[in-house]
Amino acid sequence: MMDGLHSTMQAVCLRQVPQGLPQLQDFELQQLPLPVPGDGQLLVRVSHLSLDPFLRAQLGGRYALPCPPLGSIVPGYGIGTVVADRSGRYQIGDVVTGMTGWAEFAAIDANTAAVVDTALAPASTAVGVLGIPGLTAWAGVRRILQPTAGQTILVSTAAGAVGSVVGQLCKAAGCRVVGIAGSAQKCAIVTDEFGFDACVSYRDADFAQALRAACADGIDGYFDNVGGAVLEAALSLLRLHARVVLCGLSDQYNRAERPAGPNLGPVIGARARLEGLVVYDHLADFVQCRGELAQMIAAGTLRYREHIHDGLAAAPAGFIGLLKGENLGKALVRL
Repeated sequence: MMDGLHSTMQAVCLRQVPQGLPQLQDFELQQLPLPVPGDGQLLVRVSHLSLDPFLRAQLGGRYALPCPPLGSIVPGYGIGTVVADRSGRYQIGDVVTGMTGWAEFAAIDANTAAVVDTALAPASTAVGVLGIPGLTAWAGVRRILQPTAGQTILVSTAAGAVGSVVGQLCKAAGCRVVGIAGSAQKCAIVTDEFGFDACVSYRDADFAQALRAACADGIDGYFDNVGGAVLEAALSLLRLHARVVLCGLSDQYNRAERPAGPNLGPVIGARARLEGLVVYDHLADFVQCRGELAQMIAAGTLRYREHIHDGLAAAPAGFIGLLKGENLGKALVRL
């Protein structure tokens, strides 16, 4: 036992691999021994956990990272305070972010951790707008969409942690930006808070017609987080030489079998470019990205929302709610 620390901690473990939409019984809150950091590692007391859609793909074996073994701590990004350092690179009390998993404490490799500059923005933003979601948005816009003034850009999951930043970056570039979200409430947030020009709910019966009306002259770029019918509707609106960022497939995450693919005829007709985005390819851009987004936050030109669940035990329900589209902003657990 380290000075002032208990010998055990709480953690959420994977009890069974989810079939379809995850259920509470797929997870289990357990009391585990406190991890002991090895050479080159930090022991971190976790303060916030990030709840992310990619975890559902990982739990289904459809992600860049493998499905965790049954009984292991559920993986995920977190923020915490360094309570022990065996790397010689950090101070006790430093706030860092890294892959902590759903637990009160984590031993993480020092070279995979990053110091959080709490003078830039609140620490929680390190797993949201200034973290992997922010980098995902930034890389998709800067490296693939490359929007220019006067273009029309369409963004799915526009109220979410990634989509909201995509839209605001495109607005800053002088574009007309249309969002797609999952409810009238989210659409109102997208236009009123995040400054999109229009937003359409994919759950509305007349979604396809409403989307076409909102993008009457077609679209020059589309940032896709969902796939499925929403992607198909967007592809029908492509203008010549449009760019499409394929980032997420939330439509498929809870399905046992992949659906039939969308009709790609409009892509050929528009001579469009579709490019897959994997954020881990862009980690070298993190410093530049974080600097730009932090400046925009300070200037009031980039807004973000957080949806906070309190207590480690709330993580499974918060994650399920995220997959059902119930979150209003970046989903976090506050320990």
